Amino acid sequence: MKKLGRPRKAHALRKENISVNLPKTLVSEVESQLSYKSSRSEWIELAIKEKLGERFTVSESTTVQLLLAAAERKDISEFLRKVIRSEIKLMMQVAETVEEQ
Repeated sequence: MKKLGRPRKAHALRKENISVNLPKTLVSEVESQLSYKSSRSEWIELAIKEKLGERFTVSESTTVQLLLAAAERKDISEFLRKVIRSEIKLMMQVAETVEEQ
């Protein structure tokens, strides 16, 4: 007989709730990086993976993370590098403006 319902995730893929105390300024900085529909937990998970040296997929990355990675590539021109960096600055300014409202 076939089981009904959603299949369970493998034990290693299940998530665990943890509690971490962080300075308010750090939390504000993280939240300024998030878009309206972004998840703070996912952002922190990616930051931890990055710190641990794990690779993450493009779909898991934020736009800023992808742009930063592109700006560090050796196969792009200095002009493109400047364009990317100016776009990142603009995105940060917009995020700050939205946060202030």
